[in-house]
Amino acid sequence: MQDVFSIMQEIAPDLNEMLQVRCSILYQLHLTNQAIGRKILAEKVNLSERSLRTIIQLMKEQHLVDVGHSGIRLTSQGQEVAAVIADKMVNTNHLHELSAKLQSRLGLDGCLVVSGDVEQDANVYANLSQAVEQVLNRYLKYGRNTIAVTGGETLAHVGEGLTQMLSKDRELVFVPARGGVGGRFNIQSNMVGGLMAQKTGAKYVPLFIPDTMEELASKALMNDPAINQAVMMGKQADCLLVSVGSAKTMAERRELTHEQQQLLREKQAIGEVFGVFFNQEGSEVLRLPRIGIQIEELCQIPLVLTVVAGASKAEAVKGYCQLVQHHGWLICDEGVANMILNEATH
Repeated sequence: MQDVFSIMQEIAPDLNEMLQVRCSILYQLHLTNQAIGRKILAEKVNLSERSLRTIIQLMKEQHLVDVGHSGIRLTSQGQEVAAVIADKMVNTNHLHELSAKLQSRLGLDGCLVVSGDVEQDANVYANLSQAVEQVLNRYLKYGRNTIAVTGGETLAHVGEGLTQMLSKDRELVFVPARGGVGGRFNIQSNMVGGLMAQKTGAKYVPLFIPDTMEELASKALMNDPAINQAVMMGKQADCLLVSVGSAKTMAERRELTHEQQQLLREKQAIGEVFGVFFNQEGSEVLRLPRIGIQIEELCQIPLVLTVVAGASKAEAVKGYCQLVQHHGWLICDEGVANMILNEATH
């Protein structure tokens, strides 16, 4: 039912206010669970009695309410509809509260928490996709936008759920924010950027290089026009989609030496982003030379969306928010949010 509300608001935004008013009336009648006078109900939903009278008459004709000497009450049909609305409003209010608390706790520009934990239910990735598209749709300007993408399993799943609605009145160009690293081919930055371009009907600029290489080799490759163009587009992007990896997983994907992995263990590294491994306090433990966006360049990108899922990523998210100066938005599931907030209260 939440998806139905979202779709209705997308295709008929002019009806959004009317929908919210009627939902609010049904919700208040559901909470009261008895007949209520018009004046009291008008005060509860912040309407004039005259406006409420008109709406109640329409809802009566729809067999949602009865009006009698004792006041206004829900019909059996109205009770069924109101129960669905109540569930939605309670869940929405809960997630809104979580988002606000997490935003304050981590010092974020914005935060959107979605229902569930991907480590318990992989279907939660669909909620993340909707949330990412919602924020992008709200903040990307009309016209041309370049979106840099780091790759990884979370963003690969998010890409599957994006739609061409994001490209309405926009010319989107997706570009990898990094070269290739170890792991499955479908989570590489190139593949994820290409997937997002395909799903949204957008353009795509590839970057066919490894992410980590020696300085001399990287300088030589930057002389190639196609590579240089892709790297510079990423650095000058309007938006960055980034996810935070666990130190252990990323150490394996990047095929670190035994000595480097030993250093990560000794320094208690918990996460990695842009080739930088960091600990719980957000201190840099190890940095790998790389081509593409550097962590210090995040502040140059107007809109940064960090997308993370799964309770096990909570520590890495906290460290990341202390590591970077430009926090931007965090889009995560309840697994991450609850773990961070619960730890903060103990």
